[in-house]
Amino acid sequence: MPTDKALSYTADLVKRYDRDRFLTALFAPAGVRERLLTLYAFNVEIARIRETITEPMIGQMRLQWWRDVFAAISSGDGPPKGHPVAEPLAALIEMQSLPLEPFLAALDAREQDLSEDPPANLSDLVAYCRGSSAGIATLGLRTLGVSDDQSLQTADNIATAWALTGISRAARFLALAGRIMLPHEAMQKQGLVLQDLQNPERAGPSSSVISEVCVAARDHLAAARQYRNVVDLKGLPVFLVATLADSYLTGLERADYQIYDSNVIRQRPAIARLWWNNWRKRF
Repeated sequence: MPTDKALSYTADLVKRYDRDRFLTALFAPAGVRERLLTLYAFNVEIARIRETITEPMIGQMRLQWWRDVFAAISSGDGPPKGHPVAEPLAALIEMQSLPLEPFLAALDAREQDLSEDPPANLSDLVAYCRGSSAGIATLGLRTLGVSDDQSLQTADNIATAWALTGISRAARFLALAGRIMLPHEAMQKQGLVLQDLQNPERAGPSSSVISEVCVAARDHLAAARQYRNVVDLKGLPVFLVATLADSYLTGLERADYQIYDSNVIRQRPAIARLWWNNWRKRF
């Protein structure tokens, strides 16, 4: 595993803003670890657009900038020189002949981040989670030399579960930032609005909404694990995200899905379990 002094710009970016995926990437062979971290750095770049802008139009411009980067890569012109993420990403795409469609799908999904409207229902939320996360995971498999259909589908399900778990855990943080990503239909059933999620004394009924999202995450993990005896285990560094999702979901369940529970707020990645599952080749 690399030391902090050995970290590239992309690796450091992922370590600072996506600690969980950074930890799983460390289980990749040293020779290919940087490839995963480059992909995850791209994900960090587009995932953080919403929190780094002052108006949606600027976010749209940043998403379009990335679309233009991929158009340039497709045409053979290459990315802007010197960009610390686009340049190594372009080199990775060329080196491994990665398809551009998953990158573009992730950009399309991130359009939702710029809207003030939450997903209409659970199906829309799942679609957003798949669009924003699954493509990155399947690209990660390809960088590890894995491309069989069962492994790709497994990564798709795990990534969707991971995103659903993340939204559940982040509901408090997002609400305090003035944003809801929980299904509007489920919120309406509980008579909840943004201000309720912002108040610990009024957020209790949101537990049923969080529970619904977590059940969907569990369902996707279960679907992924149907194939864990047949997938290509070279992709384990990508599959290991399931271990962290499982741990976080268990933490939410033990707290009765209360987003202001101190144990939920303080929960940290299950590093020992990551090591154990990596050793026994399970996820």
